[in-house]
Amino acid sequence: MNTERKYSIIVVTRNNAQGLERTLNSIRSLDYARKETIVVDGASTDNTKDILAQFGDIITFSLSEKDSGIYNAMNKGIQHVTGDYVVFMNAGDIFAGSNVLKTVNACDGDIILGSEEYGGQPRMVKGEMTLYDLFSVGINHQAVYYRREVLQKYGFDESYKLTADLKSVIEPYVKDKVKLTFVTDILAVCEGGGASKVHWRDTLVENRRMVSELVAPFYREDYLRFARINNDMLPHFAVLSSFHHVFPVIKLLSKMAKFVNARFKHIPGI
Repeated sequence: MNTERKYSIIVVTRNNAQGLERTLNSIRSLDYARKETIVVDGASTDNTKDILAQFGDIITFSLSEKDSGIYNAMNKGIQHVTGDYVVFMNAGDIFAGSNVLKTVNACDGDIILGSEEYGGQPRMVKGEMTLYDLFSVGINHQAVYYRREVLQKYGFDESYKLTADLKSVIEPYVKDKVKLTFVTDILAVCEGGGASKVHWRDTLVENRRMVSELVAPFYREDYLRFARINNDMLPHFAVLSSFHHVFPVIKLLSKMAKFVNARFKHIPGI
């Protein structure tokens, strides 16, 4: 793409002045002109205001007030964006390099998802990912770029405490068939230890709820069963789901495998 789109960068912070400074320095170093920075602060009591004053030249809008959580803060930021695409950064997270927005600008899609470094480890996306891949791998919102209209329509479901960012990708994909584009380049460097990783059991519960709400009933039972056994067919779930006759065959094969296992498991070597 040759057109230079405008990007809105929403930074969410609370009592992390040092991390905020690191993130704003990263934004300042971006080699891209058409961008705006919106900072949503959850009424910090440290020296966050001093940091904001130091970066007044790049901050388009800032807000400091109590919120009910990170997704509430992110939703507040959406109300003030004017860019063509929107990306979110937590205080402490940085862009992977000065050319990140140029890399994204060369891509076309309603939601553009990239790789990132998370807690010192690379988390790579594939060039093509299925619905199951998204549920299995999850996303880091610091490497996700939303077309503004898509984000403003769906936002973040605050009833999800850990995975509303994943739902913000899955829901428009399922309901509106928006175009997802995957970028294998590392776009962001993120601090580790997010709540969804610490409370991973609650994350799985929310993921199952998301499947129940968004995946068509015809596929839901099989999808959840496949998720439990995690076999090699799962990456191709999105393709298989186009063929209704595949599921009875898979069910039959599964029953046969259980029967054989139960019948012969007592025999040595079986």
